[in-house]
Amino acid sequence: MDQRASTHPVRRSAHGWTVALVLAGAMFLVLFDSLAVATALPAIGAEFDISAGQLQWVVTLYSLSIGGFLVLGGRVCDVWGRRRLIVASLALTAGGLLLSGVAPALLPLLAGRVLQGIGAAFAIPAALASAATLYPDEPWRSRVFAVVAAAANTAGIAGAVCGGLITSYLGWRWLFLIVVPVAALASATALLLLPADGPTHFRRERLDVAGAVLVTGGLLAVIYGASLIGEHGPGPATMSPVVAGLLMLAALAWLERRVTNPLIKPTVLRSPRLVASCVAFGAHSAAYAAVVVVGSLQLQDVYRLSAAQAGVVLAPVLLGALISAAPAGRLVRRHGAARVVAVALLLCAIALTLVAFSSRVSLPLLVISLIVWGLSAGPIYVGLTRECIGDAAPEDRGIASALFESTSHVGGAIAVAVYLTMIGAGADYSTTQLIGAGLSGIAVLTTLRIMPSGSAPTPEHRT
Repeated sequence: MDQRASTHPVRRSAHGWTVALVLAGAMFLVLFDSLAVATALPAIGAEFDISAGQLQWVVTLYSLSIGGFLVLGGRVCDVWGRRRLIVASLALTAGGLLLSGVAPALLPLLAGRVLQGIGAAFAIPAALASAATLYPDEPWRSRVFAVVAAAANTAGIAGAVCGGLITSYLGWRWLFLIVVPVAALASATALLLLPADGPTHFRRERLDVAGAVLVTGGLLAVIYGASLIGEHGPGPATMSPVVAGLLMLAALAWLERRVTNPLIKPTVLRSPRLVASCVAFGAHSAAYAAVVVVGSLQLQDVYRLSAAQAGVVLAPVLLGALISAAPAGRLVRRHGAARVVAVALLLCAIALTLVAFSSRVSLPLLVISLIVWGLSAGPIYVGLTRECIGDAAPEDRGIASALFESTSHVGGAIAVAVYLTMIGAGADYSTTQLIGAGLSGIAVLTTLRIMPSGSAPTPEHRT
């Protein structure tokens, strides 16, 4: 085994499931409020007497914080230690939840949301990197990634369903307050149950501060600009943040080739499995935006459903992904990640094409198409995370996890901006959904073309 590994693999089944559930619980906690808070926006706006334009920052700042700080969180995970970062990020999340729940005005609420987003940005790569490091062998590695994927999908479903109920019966503040003791308990549990981070040479590296500023600022600017374009359309004011962000990311690429301890090592980006996984996941996230964002608008505009009813119609997307994640690990072990992911992406492309055409026919057919999409989506996350993170060296798994997750935020934000701009310019909903289907098709080709066949070799077993 590679002596650089920072933790001991988990081998006993009982202890293995306990640790796996801790990692899954961390993912669930940091993602639960992502959809739940959206249902409480009208109540928050009524209490603080603020406009819809100001209110949207309650959701937007959370998303921006996750997308902007993911890569920094991934590197901090590799430098500082995975268990340490999971414990600290859950504690930070608990603090952000508490601040949001007791906020007397909008600004403290926004500050709490930023803290929650940063906590999530640090916890997500730490949890994924821990899953890859603590479970180097099959079938446990695929099982744990399936459990983590199920937790992420369950968080979305629980947030969408429970958000409205908690807001209606307890008040919007309890969306945050009810999770505070759970997050604090999860932080303490992670400290007790996760294997300790051992002393290793790579944690004596100094953090690349300039690179951290450039990547965080660049991602924040790109995602923020994309959201402005989606809301107001392209123009000098909305395009300038995107241009500034791209310039910062270009400066990052120049800098990283010249510093001793780069934030993103060039060797990480040379992995064909990581590149293929990131490209495929970014394209899949863009297609997902066509299903959820465009689909929600279409259901309310064409079928005259309320926002709550549209959420119920879209629920099979998350529920199907949750169900199909369970057998995904076994499929990947038997047939290989590239083949399983490519087939699942192809089915998603077909399902989104059916969504585009069935929306012109009947609502029941549209629901069936959404069910097909959801059932096809589960193996994608499991297979891609397993290949992307498992192929990285132990000391680089945090940054690999962060790069993988950041493609979801960037791809989704840009796609939403493009879709909403097209719709604002007069394009119909089906056209944007067909573009999403085309992106899924492109992801199929990149997966088959770039990702090596077979399973990713585990660095722990390399000589």
